[in-house]
Amino acid sequence: MTNLHAGDLTIDVDERTPGLICLAWTGRSTDRSPGAVLHPWFDQLFSYVREKGAALEMRFDKLEHFNSSTVAVLIQLINSAQERSIKLTLRYDAKRKWQTLSFDALKRALRPFDGSAGVHFVGG
Repeated sequence: MTNLHAGDLTIDVDERTPGLICLAWTGRSTDRSPGAVLHPWFDQLFSYVREKGAALEMRFDKLEHFNSSTVAVLIQLINSAQERSIKLTLRYDAKRKWQTLSFDALKRALRPFDGSAGVHFVGG
């Protein structure tokens, strides 16, 4: 699977660990419509992950910023991964206040819809 480069956002794909595909998010996700790029790329990625029978881990700890439009897309991506029975872990840097606040809000947004089942949030 190829890496994604969209404006100031880069998502590097790491397949070195058997059974696990890691996505390292770096830069900034500030596009007003990030779904236009992220949804097609993730559709391909999710098919690839299912084909490999792998788990997926998204690492946000090196990400400098993402906007509320990106949060909305992340909710949709998490739901899509769950519909495809993909095990998903989201790692963030709990020492960065903006990341803790963003991921706490994301967890709260998913909870009313039972969207957090099978999704693990890890703040390191």
